[in-house]
Amino acid sequence: MNGKVYLVGIGPGDSASITSGANKILKNVSVVIGHKDCLDLLWKAVIGKEIIAEKMTPVQRAEIAVKKALEGRQVAVVSSGDIGIYAFASTFFSYLREKELELEVEVIPGVTVASAAAALLGSPLGHDFAVISLADQATDWQGTKKRLRAAAESDFVVVLYNPIGKVGSERVEEAIRILLEYREAATPVGIVTGAATKQQKVLIATLGKMPIHKIETDTMLIAGNSETYIYDGWMITPRGYIQGIGY
Repeated sequence: MNGKVYLVGIGPGDSASITSGANKILKNVSVVIGHKDCLDLLWKAVIGKEIIAEKMTPVQRAEIAVKKALEGRQVAVVSSGDIGIYAFASTFFSYLREKELELEVEVIPGVTVASAAAALLGSPLGHDFAVISLADQATDWQGTKKRLRAAAESDFVVVLYNPIGKVGSERVEEAIRILLEYREAATPVGIVTGAATKQQKVLIATLGKMPIHKIETDTMLIAGNSETYIYDGWMITPRGYIQGIGY
């Protein structure tokens, strides 16, 4: 029997967000690899499996997954959110390329943290948006700022992952200053911490009055564009629609 690796996104943090496709894969594999916090959400689906939850680097996790698959095992590596977005999938494929390995792989998408946060806010992603991470230590900060400035100038709604990292709040404070160069101070900003978890917190503020002290490591920011508005407590970015023509 040929081995296979499934890269499985399990959503933002509650069992209700795990897709039926992900659950089906988890029931059929024999090995499940991932962080303990992720696996705690999956306990019903992983009963009787070989569980590998020890602390390890992403590269070590890739190495173990490949080893098990080459032994003929069906392996699932799980990650919160969507495993292909700021997550494990890119590391895994880079590992295969570096080692010049050919292996059967399937990526199972998951509900993103951005989608979960947006749903709690209303419809802030109703039109074009850009997603940028502020905490990637392997990415040049000047390059990140260049992309942020381009997104702000182009009037994209901007989703900011990882606003607080090892460098503290310096990056998010600078990101807000850049956005304010192109947007009104009254522009709505959604602040969602721990989306879809028991610790979930939701707040809507403005670019000009950002409560930096309320931003935590698991907070996501969604900064509106020039048309984003607040109605009845919801944050909404409109998308043009003409009767008889469509969007």
